[in-house]
Amino acid sequence: MAEADANLTCPSGQPDMQDARIFGVIAGTPAQPRVAYLKKKAEVTPEMLEQLDGLDPTRVFRYSARCENGRCAQYEGGRCSLAQRIVAHLEPVVSDLPSCQIRDTCRWFREEGGAACLRCPQVVTLVPSDQNALRHAAYKADAHGAEADSALMAGQP
Repeated sequence: MAEADANLTCPSGQPDMQDARIFGVIAGTPAQPRVAYLKKKAEVTPEMLEQLDGLDPTRVFRYSARCENGRCAQYEGGRCSLAQRIVAHLEPVVSDLPSCQIRDTCRWFREEGGAACLRCPQVVTLVPSDQNALRHAAYKADAHGAEADSALMAGQP
């Protein structure tokens, strides 16, 4: 693994992953969720998670974390297959690159460029059941072409 890859962040991280931090708040509507990007760094702390009163943190926040590279089910052929699918299957939802505090280290931006950023605001970890395009992009097809029923998150098969 190249040293530069060791410092990349996953923009689809989980709150319990190494170096997890919040970089956005889930806004919009249930039918059209959108990430509102934070201007300042926000660390994940037990106290912050307690304030959610049992609500799944990924329903409220968008997390980045250290990219797990080959330990992640989304990592194939030295690249993030999730980023590739997002660019291939989702339409852009913004016309300009969003202000994003993780772009310098973001694996999706490193591999897919601005095309990933134009689609990123619609990506949420827990995909609403009526979001067919996002579900299609999120789930890897198995050997028979069927989509696996898994959450859009790093490290999940």
